[in-house]
Amino acid sequence: MDKSIVGKRVRKQREYLGLSREQFAEKIDISWRFLAEIENGTKGMSAETLYKICSAFDISADHLLLGRENLSEAKTPCVALLSQIPPSCMSYLEDILKAYLRTIGVIRDEMS
Repeated sequence: MDKSIVGKRVRKQREYLGLSREQFAEKIDISWRFLAEIENGTKGMSAETLYKICSAFDISADHLLLGRENLSEAKTPCVALLSQIPPSCMSYLEDILKAYLRTIGVIRDEMS
């Protein structure tokens, strides 16, 4: 396990959430200096700290440690928006998305 890569993933999640190091560290009961060391890859973290990060910020340990992400559990802005769409509107969204992807050349008509 590469501590610097794990640290970058922790930092990316913190920044995505719009939290300062102080705010993030306070929520998981560690010092901001220790968080900085984790993010910079100079220190590793215990299983307890990993658990606190995952549970407090709704991110999987699989993603933090291995870079794997279950798309159904992903908390990206796009997925968050999609999760708010009622099932009755999904077919409309699919049509709009296909039209957009065709327009920008990502998919061709026969693929839709």
